[in-house]
Amino acid sequence: MKAYIDKSKCASDNRICKPLKECPTGAITWIEDDDEPLGSRMEIDSERCNGCRICVELCCGHCIEMK
Repeated sequence: MKAYIDKSKCASDNRICKPLKECPTGAITWIEDDDEPLGSRMEIDSERCNGCRICVELCCGHCIEMK
């Protein structure tokens, strides 16, 4: 199983995102994107994700789930 972000719930704020900072494999990235409503988005690289679930536990918006 790998982690996925529900972008409709994610605030995409790199200043407060604990999963972005704590992911042991660096699979989560913050990307500036003017096409997004908040001007940025978070992405999870499924190739780098090891399925540890740390991001699921740390996400304050409950935006990350395993699939």
